[in-house]
Amino acid sequence: MSLIPGSKQKDRRILCGMCPDPQCQAKLFFPAHTSMSIECTECGQRHEQKNLSNVEEVTNPDVVLHNLLRNALLAVPGPPKKGSELVKVMGLSNYHCKLLSPILTRYGMDKTTGKAKLLKEMNQGDIFDCSLLGDRAFLIEQEHVSTVGYGRDRSGSLIYLHDTLEEVKKANSNRECLIPVHVDGDGHCLVHAVSRALVGRELFWHALRENLKLNFKQNLDRYKALFQDFIDSAEWEDIINECDPLFVPPEGVPLGLRNIHIFGLANVLHRPIILLDSLSGMRSSADYSATFLPGLVPEEQCRGKDGSLNKPICIAWSSSGRNHYLPLVGIKGWPLPHLPAALLPKAWGVPQELIHKYVSLDSSGSCVIGGDRSLQDKYLLRLVGAMEEVFMNKNGIHPALVADVHQYIYRRTGVIGIQPEEVTEAAKKSIQEGRLHQCLVCNALSELHVPAEWVIPGGKLYSLAKSTHGTLRADKNYSFPLNSLVCSYNPETDVLVPDYNLSTLTSCTWCHGTSVRRVHGDGSVVYLDGDRTNTPSKGGKCGCGFKHFWEGKEYDNLPEAFPITLEWGGRVVRETVYWFQYELDQTLNSNVYDVAMRLVTKHFPGEFGSEILVQKVVNTILHHTAKKSPDEYNPVAIEGAHVQSRDRAGESAHPPSKIILTGQKAKTLHKEELVMSKTEKVLQHSISEQAALSQRRSTDRMRQQNPRPLPPSSSSSSPSTPSKVPPTSSEKKIRVTTSDGQQAMLTLQPNTTYSDLQNSINQVFSLSPGQMCIRHGFPPRELPPPRPEDQNQPVPLQHGDRISVEVQKESTADAPMAQTHSHVPLTHPHSDSRPSRTSSRELQDNIDLEMSSLCLLAALMGEDVWSYAKKLPHLFQKGGVFYNIVKKDMGLQDGKHCTLPHLLGKTFVFNAAEERLELCVDNAGHFPVGPDVEEHVQEALSQLCSDTTSRSREGSPAHSLRLGSGGAVRKKEQNIAAFQGKGHSLGSAPPEHPPIRRQHSSGVDLSGSVRDEGLRLSGEELVRVAPGMITLREGHGLGLEPAVIEAQRQRLQEMVSNIQASMDKHLRQHTGSRNDGKEEETSDKSEEMESHGEEPPNTFEPMDQS
Repeated sequence: MSLIPGSKQKDRRILCGMCPDPQCQAKLFFPAHTSMSIECTECGQRHEQKNLSNVEEVTNPDVVLHNLLRNALLAVPGPPKKGSELVKVMGLSNYHCKLLSPILTRYGMDKTTGKAKLLKEMNQGDIFDCSLLGDRAFLIEQEHVSTVGYGRDRSGSLIYLHDTLEEVKKANSNRECLIPVHVDGDGHCLVHAVSRALVGRELFWHALRENLKLNFKQNLDRYKALFQDFIDSAEWEDIINECDPLFVPPEGVPLGLRNIHIFGLANVLHRPIILLDSLSGMRSSADYSATFLPGLVPEEQCRGKDGSLNKPICIAWSSSGRNHYLPLVGIKGWPLPHLPAALLPKAWGVPQELIHKYVSLDSSGSCVIGGDRSLQDKYLLRLVGAMEEVFMNKNGIHPALVADVHQYIYRRTGVIGIQPEEVTEAAKKSIQEGRLHQCLVCNALSELHVPAEWVIPGGKLYSLAKSTHGTLRADKNYSFPLNSLVCSYNPETDVLVPDYNLSTLTSCTWCHGTSVRRVHGDGSVVYLDGDRTNTPSKGGKCGCGFKHFWEGKEYDNLPEAFPITLEWGGRVVRETVYWFQYELDQTLNSNVYDVAMRLVTKHFPGEFGSEILVQKVVNTILHHTAKKSPDEYNPVAIEGAHVQSRDRAGESAHPPSKIILTGQKAKTLHKEELVMSKTEKVLQHSISEQAALSQRRSTDRMRQQNPRPLPPSSSSSSPSTPSKVPPTSSEKKIRVTTSDGQQAMLTLQPNTTYSDLQNSINQVFSLSPGQMCIRHGFPPRELPPPRPEDQNQPVPLQHGDRISVEVQKESTADAPMAQTHSHVPLTHPHSDSRPSRTSSRELQDNIDLEMSSLCLLAALMGEDVWSYAKKLPHLFQKGGVFYNIVKKDMGLQDGKHCTLPHLLGKTFVFNAAEERLELCVDNAGHFPVGPDVEEHVQEALSQLCSDTTSRSREGSPAHSLRLGSGGAVRKKEQNIAAFQGKGHSLGSAPPEHPPIRRQHSSGVDLSGSVRDEGLRLSGEELVRVAPGMITLREGHGLGLEPAVIEAQRQRLQEMVSNIQASMDKHLRQHTGSRNDGKEEETSDKSEEMESHGEEPPNTFEPMDQS
């Protein structure tokens, strides 16, 4: 791929790696040159490249193509980015934990069974005792510090608490070991902060509130006595009500958890809680910061199992508004954070002396925050799994699915602040009615929602059905395809009733993909046969890296399909057999006898003697499944089977051989067909039509030539065929022709290598390896040099093959840069003079793949190939697919015209100065390809028409014309298009002029390039007076005098003859002196440049592609 001259070369490789989260393990693709963190498309976390696992380069272009089609080229809008409460770490999001928290309040996990069980049944009380977490503390993993919604808070707290955190940092050897982490601001931020400081998750917010409420009720007299001077007795009822998990403050009343509740939580947990603020807030007289001690709990109950005091946990205000709490936690693997004595706030609500009783201080007066007794991740996941089972049994829906409904359904409509209970009920109802679907492309959820006002009298759908069908009937269903809905009519209530069993969502709300499937309550997808599942596959031949669903099971590969005919008792049945043969689990492979018996039993049940038919079916299946090559694999083509290919489990050296277009005109295009000429298409059609007859004749000849088996003494077991018999020896006869007309017959040994072949050609034709470009096959393709490790491999040539050698001139480092035979100008004078050629097979495969993608994208965008390709000018520049096609098939020569596949009716010319292909419009000139190339052509044609008008009034222009190189005719003041053709007598033009048809030398009709819109607008008429010469006449209905026309015709005919003779003479001189020396070449070059005029500056830069 070419780069912008003078720019630094970027690393163009594409890398892939696995998400380091053990519960995610998604495959991620990213460019090698980027230094930014990578966001996981599944869990939403961002990871540094160094933290990804199994990072490797993607060498298979098909893998990159699938992801580019999905993410970049198609420009398909994907699902929204996951918010902070939906980012998953180890498979759990904050919202998921919030849903399970009420269950954890009353359920525990039985150690023996691992199942959830009521705490009451385990004799542990009605609700969970949060004091059991008194010695636990959360330490965040270093790789999760930057994870949004889980790691470092990003709400501005880092700025607000900067001075305080800097003091903590200085006290800990200048190490940042205490960081504020994220907490959702949903009205429960205090208990969320405490829960995260304890276990790292918001799992115990509900239990903390229930414990706090119970603690206030049980110790209300002690609380009243302790705070009688600060809190009125009438306030205690509000304080207790605020602890309730379902508490909603009255409108306009600023109630919420405050200092008294923090003090209560310290007594619930049997451990101190330290509240920090900014340095200015901590130095103020207000109680913005404090140390909350468990003063109502005896000291001995505030110790852990090792006898030491429970270490305090730390929370802080996030802003000067002091309306949101954040936990401050340490980092796993680092020394525990110490809070210096200068930052230790005074005790709140109790005497200051109690700090030494409940907080363990060192000699400097500082204390350790949190501790190192963390809840293990494995235990936490087992606990969550047990609670999920209870949630499923109670609500009939998985909590992860409820979280996704909140993400894709409610957040999409802008609904904020809705309670989790309401989301759960809505998701449960949607599942029961079959309205919830999941997209296999982007994994987003979509809901088939019908507003109630649409189906009542006067509603959108009701009125449409009424106007279309007249009187509505209860025994009919009414379909609304645009809304993916089928309704029935209820005459009692006079409304349309949606029938969701007959209605199916046709496209995804987010990416508009058509692979949309219903979802079960447990989150599983109702797959159709052939759908790609989310289960990774380690050995699939299809290369998508995931298993496929088929008849209730998951397979590593898609089945191969072939037709089979069953005939029994005068009845003929045609059936399609789906065959599995390459499964890693051998039990999933198809059994030929089971398949045959099932087919016969299905269509001919209970038939006597059907065993004979079973054996015939077995033989037929074995015939179809016999493989000529072990790598042969032709799976059934099913839409949606690879809608989200992420990787190839086994890398294949061969890119895809066909592209499948689905829709109303479904078609399978092999890669050869995409670049097939008209002659090749006719030949292919003829071969396919005559294949059956030819095969039958070949079989008959084989039977005639080999009527009996060979004698035992024969050492050959090969059957006789009508093809040409090779010599008895193992030598191979190869016919070689060169581009300069030489021919020879070479004899090659079976082990002849590529270098041996080059030496043989050198001996016969005296050509050095640098002068040869060897081509073989039909159509001829370059035979590439082997890779270094394959130097000793024999060349892939058979007896009787024919190869052609294109003689190339070796370029030297001191050769002039403007040689006429060079393809492109040299950009690096110190580079190797020998032209470096990539593998022809690899180049052709890349071209086929790019053209396949281009055709597919144009079809998907609803445009023809030219309309789509002109928006991508880099395709016509160095490294682009059309540039490579011309370079490979016919070579690059300045000023050389050509046509391109799939761009019929367009002629292009190679501009060596700019290293690009330009659009050639015969009358107007050459134009760089771009989105506005058509406008430039139209402007040039309009200018040409105006110039022609001025020239038509000057008489004969022969005196001011001069011959340029390449047959271009140039006038000193302006350019005049050269004509192609011979002079002949002309008649008068008819009143209605047929379109002027001009044909390029390559056979492309260029009549479409002549525009007459400007003529119609100006009221003038185009008159053809000679080949290549036109004039205008005023469109006022006035005729031209015959005498004037005849005089002008004679003058032009004389001028044509003179110019034709001058051109022939010049071409002969140019051909004879082309190789005489550099001086003549320079003259020709300058004349050619002068004839073409000054090119417009190049305003298009090569597009930077990954």
